[in-house]
Amino acid sequence: MKYEKIRGIVIRGIDYLESDKLLTLLTFERGMVTVKARGVRKKGAKLAYGTQQFFCGDFECVESHGRLVLTGVSRVYDFSDIASDIDRYYVACHFADIVSAVIMEEHPDGEMLRMFLNTLHILTKDTVNIELLTSIFEIRTAAQSGFAPVMDECVVCGSEGKPMKFSIEHGGTVCCTTGTEADSHIMNVFETVSECEMKDMFALSVPSESLGVLGRLSRKYLENVLDRRFDTLENLTNF
Repeated sequence: MKYEKIRGIVIRGIDYLESDKLLTLLTFERGMVTVKARGVRKKGAKLAYGTQQFFCGDFECVESHGRLVLTGVSRVYDFSDIASDIDRYYVACHFADIVSAVIMEEHPDGEMLRMFLNTLHILTKDTVNIELLTSIFEIRTAAQSGFAPVMDECVVCGSEGKPMKFSIEHGGTVCCTTGTEADSHIMNVFETVSECEMKDMFALSVPSESLGVLGRLSRKYLENVLDRRFDTLENLTNF
């Protein structure tokens, strides 16, 4: 049997047979993978701690009959406590849904996975603005997937310096067709997050009155460019 050690995070676990779990991991080495964890639902199972959703670690596996089987795990960072706060938990699940649409099996994306882990870390902080963090993650995902919005000119006619709206359909700012009214704070978030270093995007701030429009635009923009709907946050009344 082939031995393999992979670093990643558990994004979901499904009960399997009487005491096993099938884990979906996002990993740096292999992208999305499924790992069978034998006996981890038994009382006192020594590997159970490493099978919780949002546990990040090094997973030791052997390949058996074409499937990875968990044999050991060591902790890098444990985000599983996020589940104790329902709002943060649903937001973390939303991030996981998004990153799962980008990181495919055998197609690792280290930059995307690092952003996901950094965002989860910030999500655990008491001072975090969850709405703004969510929009930043959505916009950055679109940009890293090759769909950064055009913000320096009208996407349709190429004009600069005119009053602009934001068009989800056209992928950026427009002056000569319909779009959504967005203030300078919102426009700045779209432009800055798409272009800046990852460490700098988390330092942005936005007035509370701009967050609603920003949130609607960032989510619809991401859904449009990835051609996929993300509905996890519909479980929360404030999103």
